[in-house]
Amino acid sequence: MFSRQGLLESWNEIRPYFIFSIILFFAGVVIGGSPNAPAEFLEQQIKGIRAISEKVNSSDNPERTMFFLITLNNVFNTLLVMGLGIIAGIMPVIMLVSNGMIMGFLLENLSGEGHNIFALVIKGILPHGVFELSAVFLACAFGMRFGITLFKGIAGSALGKKEPWQPFVRTAIGSVPALLVVVVFLLFGAVIESTVTYWLMS
Repeated sequence: MFSRQGLLESWNEIRPYFIFSIILFFAGVVIGGSPNAPAEFLEQQIKGIRAISEKVNSSDNPERTMFFLITLNNVFNTLLVMGLGIIAGIMPVIMLVSNGMIMGFLLENLSGEGHNIFALVIKGILPHGVFELSAVFLACAFGMRFGITLFKGIAGSALGKKEPWQPFVRTAIGSVPALLVVVVFLLFGAVIESTVTYWLMS
């Protein structure tokens, strides 16, 4: 499971899903930043983000509050989508596209208000986003593979194929070290977002 060969084999199997996760997210960014974006839905999502931001700013220790809120929210949602991917791999797709749309919509609005988007991305997203987005892409990749290999296992069993559940079992085994990577990356991201990003954006 944690051997070098085992990790490489797991990565080779999950890599196409990881790449597809990246494509889905940035497709969502493009949709969110377009004139045809579902503005009402996205504005509701941004209201929730602003509510969290206000809670952080009104606390006695904003950095610590931000760290705990970000960590709890990100770990819960990412692990949830990783597990719920078992339902035909749909939840990871929804999460990736919707989060991409929110980011695209937010950046488009800020651009319309005259903000420097390049500076915002470099200071406000990139420092922690490298870790957080990598964790999200990896979790969603496993979620999608869970759903697909489960479907293949069921179909293979019905058709009498030999060892139809092997891909699903390999995915489950590979998800254990991946889970550790996801949690560690999210913790790193939360630390950076609550310190470096908070300082850069203050």
